[in-house]
Amino acid sequence: MASAAVIPSNGVSLEWNANPESDVVGYKVYFGTTSQNYTAVIDVVGATKTQLPAVSLGSTYYLAVSAYNAKGDESPRSAELKVTADVPAPAANTSMSFSAPGQAQLQWRYPKANVPVADKFTIYASEDLKTWSSAGTVAASASSSSDANWTYFKFPYSADKKRMFFRVGASNAFGEYQ
Repeated sequence: MASAAVIPSNGVSLEWNANPESDVVGYKVYFGTTSQNYTAVIDVVGATKTQLPAVSLGSTYYLAVSAYNAKGDESPRSAELKVTADVPAPAANTSMSFSAPGQAQLQWRYPKANVPVADKFTIYASEDLKTWSSAGTVAASASSSSDANWTYFKFPYSADKKRMFFRVGASNAFGEYQ
């Protein structure tokens, strides 16, 4: 029997646009679980991207960024960003169609609304339902078609095994639902 699993990512990063002022030497990223009450400040020198502290799935976080110059003068903080660390919903209605022996196409659909967004889908294959390995990935932007409620995906697959099992994992920056 196969079971679903939520696998948190190893880390989440934040990236922002550079401040246009020429004397900017760094940024401060403010991070917390309550609006306007930041429990962590990350100093980022000479870059516009940083790793965030560990996040807990299902929790909401608030972030803001400011720029500073060599004298330590700090700009006002950016507008606050509110982010909930949710992994995507699972892929739905996974099926396989065959065009010739060993030639198949795995198909699934993904909801368009009311679920966390998936960035990509990873296709896992197994011969025994115990050991799974990645057979490939499909970007969320590579859908084959869509309707008002669903986005549809296809993944061609060639197999030289008599029996194979497949599952599709949906993932984003916060983790993967398999």
